[in-house]
Amino acid sequence: MPRYQSPPLTLLIAFLLLFLSGAQLGAQSLFDRLHRPSATEVVDIVLTVPVDSLLNDTRHDQPATFTYADSSGSTRHLGVEVSLRGKFRRTRCSTPPLKLNFSKKELRAAGLAEHDKFKLVNTCFEDSLATTLLLKEYLAYRAYALLSPAAHYRTQLLRLTLRDLGGGHPDQTAWAFIIEDTDEMAARAGGHEVDTLSSVDAERFDPEAEATHALFQYLIGNADWSLAMDRNVKIVQRPEGELVPVGYDFDFSGWVGAPYATPASDHGQQSIYHRVYLGYGQSDRVLRRVSQDFRGHRRELLSLIEDFDLISTTERKILYRYVQRFYDELATISSTTGVLFYDQLRGATAEVIPPGSQPHHFRASTRR
Repeated sequence: MPRYQSPPLTLLIAFLLLFLSGAQLGAQSLFDRLHRPSATEVVDIVLTVPVDSLLNDTRHDQPATFTYADSSGSTRHLGVEVSLRGKFRRTRCSTPPLKLNFSKKELRAAGLAEHDKFKLVNTCFEDSLATTLLLKEYLAYRAYALLSPAAHYRTQLLRLTLRDLGGGHPDQTAWAFIIEDTDEMAARAGGHEVDTLSSVDAERFDPEAEATHALFQYLIGNADWSLAMDRNVKIVQRPEGELVPVGYDFDFSGWVGAPYATPASDHGQQSIYHRVYLGYGQSDRVLRRVSQDFRGHRRELLSLIEDFDLISTTERKILYRYVQRFYDELATISSTTGVLFYDQLRGATAEVIPPGSQPHHFRASTRR
């Protein structure tokens, strides 16, 4: 009989890494632990930070402590590095937006997956308008999750208390929300993030995924994004090679209606409430199928708005009417068979080519 030969060390290491990655994939993430299915369910968080360092626009990471209650009600503490993020809000807001970077080692020790980077979206100013704007942007993410279940960023509403590490500032409690780690989002979408879009061609995008993303941006009246310019969108590549766009940062949309937002005139947008379609030219078959899917979620989306009682009745009515106009337009387009669906969506902006884009990507496809 041939003698048994032990496998090479490299093979053993490969099996070990495969085992560890499989175990990691099965582990619950910190975001899983914090996430709630209802849009109005809130998680209380205490973030203990050196407040002066943040207010002084310190560029390097600051040590902080993230405190929350788990499902059993036990208080949990995690160390986290906090850094400033954003450009527009950072220069105009009294409370800077933050990035949270947890320790992978500490997450593993807590039995959690290694998805360690969250964006924290907090109110720009301490007033009721800033709170309403934040809550409406958060609701836009929840609407996105409803209309694009296969690819979206999960968000969780927080009642956030900022506590000064040095004790020199009083506690400040306000609404905020966190956005899940990009790698976790990409894994849920069945792929991994593509770091650069410089060489990505429009034909590589999954047609329905691209149209779903673009139609959602159209619904909320957001023109502050670009695939060609790699702006406010992440790209997930699935194993078969097709690409899926996932949008984020919706504060310049008509849905939110922020007073500081300006229309994207280079996209043909006349006001922030003016809807302009910036998606690539897909076939009627694709666009009608995506449109039908959106129309199938109409009642759920309007109910999401109606039930979101964290904003005023007036704000909900305004948002309800804005979305209802989208569905009225979609019904008209769907019933018009003599003109390509894409051409109707582009409408008066058909000749406007977004900066950095190729004109042939914005021609209606006649493929069935």
